[in-house]
Amino acid sequence: MSGVERSGHADPGVPREIWGDVVKGVLIVLVVFWHVVMKSYLEVDWQLGVPIPGAWGLLADLIWPFLMPLFLLVSGYFAATAFTRPWAVVLRPRVVRFLYLYLLWSLIHTAALWAFPDFPTLVPRGVAEFVEAVTISPPNTWYLLALALYFLVAKGLARVSPWLVVGAAAVLSVVVAAGYVEIVSNRGSLLYNLTFFLLGLHLAPHVRRLAGRVRPVRLALLGAGYLAVFAAMRLTGSETVPGVWPLVSVAGVAFGLAAAPAFARIPVLGPGAAWIGRRSLPIYLLHMPLLAIADIVLAEWLSLASRPVQLVAAAALPLVLTAVLVAACVGLERVLVRGGAGWLFELPGRRRRASAARGAAEASAPHPAPRPSRGPAWGAVVVVALVVASGVVAVRATEIPGCEADPSVQAAAWPGRVSIGAVGDVLMHDIGHGVPADGGAAHFDAVRPWFTQDLVTGNLEQVIADDTGYDKCGGDEDCLAFRSAPETAGTLDGFDLMNLANNHTGDFGPVGYADTRTNLAANGIRSVGDRNEIACTRIGDTTVAVIGFAPYRDTNRVTDLRHARKLVAAAAASADLVVVHAHMGAEGPTANVVTPGPEEAYGEQRGDVVAFSHAVVDAGADLVIGHGPHSLRGMEFYRGRLIAYSLGNFGGGGVFGAEQATRYGAYLDVTLEADGRFAGGRVRSIDFEQEGGVPRPDPEGTAARLVAEFGARDFPERAARVGEDGTIAPPDSERPR
Repeated sequence: MSGVERSGHADPGVPREIWGDVVKGVLIVLVVFWHVVMKSYLEVDWQLGVPIPGAWGLLADLIWPFLMPLFLLVSGYFAATAFTRPWAVVLRPRVVRFLYLYLLWSLIHTAALWAFPDFPTLVPRGVAEFVEAVTISPPNTWYLLALALYFLVAKGLARVSPWLVVGAAAVLSVVVAAGYVEIVSNRGSLLYNLTFFLLGLHLAPHVRRLAGRVRPVRLALLGAGYLAVFAAMRLTGSETVPGVWPLVSVAGVAFGLAAAPAFARIPVLGPGAAWIGRRSLPIYLLHMPLLAIADIVLAEWLSLASRPVQLVAAAALPLVLTAVLVAACVGLERVLVRGGAGWLFELPGRRRRASAARGAAEASAPHPAPRPSRGPAWGAVVVVALVVASGVVAVRATEIPGCEADPSVQAAAWPGRVSIGAVGDVLMHDIGHGVPADGGAAHFDAVRPWFTQDLVTGNLEQVIADDTGYDKCGGDEDCLAFRSAPETAGTLDGFDLMNLANNHTGDFGPVGYADTRTNLAANGIRSVGDRNEIACTRIGDTTVAVIGFAPYRDTNRVTDLRHARKLVAAAAASADLVVVHAHMGAEGPTANVVTPGPEEAYGEQRGDVVAFSHAVVDAGADLVIGHGPHSLRGMEFYRGRLIAYSLGNFGGGGVFGAEQATRYGAYLDVTLEADGRFAGGRVRSIDFEQEGGVPRPDPEGTAARLVAEFGARDFPERAARVGEDGTIAPPDSERPR
C-alpha cells in the first residue's frame, strides 16, 4: 500500500526489499483480519457459553495499537528514496496518484456500502455528506489520503533537521493520544500516525540493519515487553494518559520490525507474505465491500445456527474469512487489470507509460520473456456484475419488511398524539400454579378502568390453549409451565395487544403458542413476538409499530443488537412511532439494579439491557417497555425517549409473588407526539397477594416511589422524574431546548 507499488513492482531505482514486502504482507492480512473480527465476527449473536469470540476479540484488540503505525513507518521507509528526488519528479506518482485513488475509492466505497445500512462502518449519505467526509473526516480509504498528506508535509520540512521534525511529531502524537485532539476520529489518527511515517522516512538507512541484528532471545523479550505494556494499559484503563498509547504503539512497532526478518526466512510463509505485500493496495481497496457482502450472507445465519455449527464457526471463521477475502481481492484485481480497468489502481496515463518502458526494456533483452496477454474487457465487466448482483441478492434476501399496507385503524383520543398503556408480566395463576376457580374472570376488574389509552399492551407470560399433549416440564416438579383454558383470553378484555416474546408462551410447544395467538385474536386482542414480526396500528393519522424482543432463538433476540437495530429501523421507515416490548434482564427480588453489561438468569444470557435499549432508540424506537425481572426497575430518558427497564409483575401470584418485592407492579400511561417526542406520562401503582395474585390499585403509590428511587440511583443524570402522584417528567438534561 505504500508509494513504492505500481502493479506490484517497486519504483525504478528502488530494489525490491523482501523484508519490507513481508512486513506489508503481514500487515495487510492483519488489517483484513481486524475488520473481519470487529465489523462482522463480533456482530454475530454467539450463543456458546464458551469465550471463543472473546479470545478472537482480544487478539484483534492486541494488534490494533501497532497496526497502522507500523504500516505508516514501512511506508515512510519505502518513500525514503523518492523523498530525495526533485519535487517535480515525485509530485505525480506520489501525491497526485494517492489523492486520485483516495477520491476515486472513497466514491466507490460509498456507492458499494450504501446498500448495507446495517454494516458497522460509516458511509456518507448524499453528496453533502460525501464532500464533508472526504474533506473533514476521511472514510475507509483514509490511508491513501495520509500517504499524500504525509509526503507533502515531509517535503515541506525537507530543510529542517530530521530529529527536530521527528521530535515535534512525537510530541504531537502524545498530545493526540492524551485526548487533546480526538484520536478516535480519522483526523486524530492522521496526526498520530504522522510520527511513524516520518520515523520510517528519516531512519530508512538504519531500520533494516537494526532489525536484521535482532536475535531470537531479544525478539522474545521485545514480544514479551509489548504484551506487558499492552496488558498494563488495558488493566489500568490508561489509554488516554499522555504517552501511554504511543508507548504501546512503539513497543508493538519495535516487535513487528524485529520479527519481520525472521518471518521472511520461514519457508512458504515468508515468500507468501512478500507476494501478498506486493499486492497490498488492491487488497486494501477491495476487501471492505467484499466483506460487507460476506457479512450480510453469514451474520444472521450464524446467529440462528445450532450450537455445534456456532462452535465450529466461532473457532474458524476469522481465519477462513480473512484468507478468502485476501484471495478474492487478488483475483478480482487481476481480472480488472487484464480487462482494462487498471485505472482503478493506478493514475490514468502512468500505467501506460510504465508498461511502454517495460516493453522497451524487454524487447532489448537478449532473450525477452513472453508477456502475458491482456484478457477480454468483458471478463472484468462480468466479474463486477456478479459481485454487484451478489450484493443485491444478499440485501434483498435479508431485507425486513415494515408495516403492512393496510394496518388496523382506530380513532385517536387526542388528535396528533398517541396514548399508550403498558404493563409488565401478566399471569393468571394462584399459589398452586393453577388457574383461579373463576377462571380469572374478575382478575383485572379493579384496574380495568385505567385501560383508556389508544393502545394498551402487556407481556403475556403464559399459554392460553387446551392441552396440547406436550409439556416442557415433563413431570419435573421444579419446572414451571403455565397454561389456561381458551376462555381465559376473555378475561384480558381492555388489552389491545400482548407481547408473546418470552420464556413461557412456548411452554406447551408450537401448537400451544399458535393456539394462544388464535384465542387472543378471537377476543379482539392482537399479539406480537415472532421473529421479524412488526404489529402496526393506525391511530388517527399516526401509524404505531410494536415489536417484541426476548433472549430466545425463535424471537427477536435482545442479545443480537445488530438484528435489533435492523428490525427497528425497518419499522421506523414505515411507521411514525415504534414501541419496543423487551423481555430482558436477570430475575428475582434483588434484580432491581440496572448496570451496563450482560445479565444472566438460570444459565441463560438475558442481554445487556442498557446497550439493547440504547441501540433500539438509536435505530428509531420511541418507547421501550421492559419486563422479565419480576421486580421493578428504574426509568431513564435517552435521546428524549423513555425507557422503562422493568414494570414488574402485573398480578399473578404463586411464584410471581413469592417475595414482597415481586408483588409490586406498575401501569405505565404515556402520551407521545406524532413524531415520538414525550408529551406526558404517569406511573400507576398496583400490588397483589401471593395467593390469587389479583392486581389492585395501591393508594400508597409504592411502585411509583420505587421506580423513582431506582432510577435516581442507576441513572443520576437521565432518570425519569416520578412525582408522588406518579407523574413522569424528563430530567433537565433531556428537556427540549
